Amino acid sequence: REVVTLAVAQMSNQEIADRLVLSVRTVENHLYRAYGKLGVTTRTELAPVLGLGPVRGRRIA
Repeated sequence: REVVTLAVAQMSNQEIADRLVLSVRTVENHLYRAYGKLGVTTRTELAPVLGLGPVRGRRIA
């Protein structure tokens, strides 16, 4: 859930990996699985599916 939330906030895979102390490959795997479960193909499609609406800005505090 955290990886997806950060992806919706427009953080890059590398930024997410650094923030959560994960490898970039692990972040990619989490996103790939989330896309499949949620029936989306892009980060842009994630926000509405999660009920977050469009996210402005670049970082989550």
